[in-house]
Amino acid sequence: MIPPRQSPPFRRALLASLLCVSISGCGDPKREQQLQWREEEIEAKAAAIAKREQDFAGEKQMIAQAKADIAAREAAVAQLKKKLETQLADEIEKTKKVRREIEIKNLRGSIPQITAGRCIVIDPENDDVLFEKSPDLRGAIASTTKIMTGLLVVEAGDLDKVVTIELADTQCAPVRIGLKVGEQYTRRMLLTAMMVKSSNDIAQALARDNAGSVAAFAEKMDARAQALGLKNTHFVNPHGLPSLTDEDPYSTARDLAMIAKAADKLPDIRAIVKLQSFKFTKPDGKIIELANTNRVLRTASYCDGMKTGYTEAAGYCLVATGERNGRRRIVVILNDSHEGVWRDAQALLDWALKA
Repeated sequence: MIPPRQSPPFRRALLASLLCVSISGCGDPKREQQLQWREEEIEAKAAAIAKREQDFAGEKQMIAQAKADIAAREAAVAQLKKKLETQLADEIEKTKKVRREIEIKNLRGSIPQITAGRCIVIDPENDDVLFEKSPDLRGAIASTTKIMTGLLVVEAGDLDKVVTIELADTQCAPVRIGLKVGEQYTRRMLLTAMMVKSSNDIAQALARDNAGSVAAFAEKMDARAQALGLKNTHFVNPHGLPSLTDEDPYSTARDLAMIAKAADKLPDIRAIVKLQSFKFTKPDGKIIELANTNRVLRTASYCDGMKTGYTEAAGYCLVATGERNGRRRIVVILNDSHEGVWRDAQALLDWALKA
């Protein structure tokens, strides 16, 4: 029998040959024996060919499997190499970071001893915290609240628009500059006086001008805080004085640093808070010379802002900004003493700017 794996042409030729031999050898026993032998020989050869084809197919399959195994191993080696390279790169970066931290620590020296109850020092470029003390403790922040007030006023734009003072603007506890009903000032002049001298009546006038009322402005302040991602801040007025109700304002050193960072990005704010003094011109031509309440502006050349504050609950407060050799820092001091606030802010700002 012809093996089933033989190709049709070969099978047809074989059958034709056998038929021819069978016809020519009919009736001859010797001839028939020879024919039988040839048929068996052909079948054996055909079986051998089929076996070789089967072996060849098996070898091809083995080669294909070997190639697949090699490819898989190469992929595994490549993946392992990539992983090792990544781990090596990570280790190198960690080593660099540790070396840099050691270098920075050596350059800055010891962290200054401070008396403030709450404090934080940040690099506003990347939000790195360089030092902190109870940074997430909620509490009053006094007139540093006016940083948020200034932020909203500048973001509203049109700083040269004239504001007419109303009775509600003047009904505010000290510190006041003494606004009178009917007086007119530009937003810019009011904003500058507020950030330099921290006048509370001006803060109320700007709030009313911006939102229609102090309450509506406080809602805008809270909305802006939420937009900044702050979760530990609540405002009830634009100046930071204790509330006349049971709902007192609060924030944290960390949140206040983020508010200061947002304000620090605005050129109008930067230009105002660095002023050591400002001439506030009344409508009748009288000039009131306002000295910036931030003493560090006068004692440290690298300081360029930002805002002071004081209430009994908040203690003495200061947000101080500064820059040296292309490095910028923001220091927040809360719940400090009258003398400690300047010493702590300047010491921390100088320390942070060394590296």
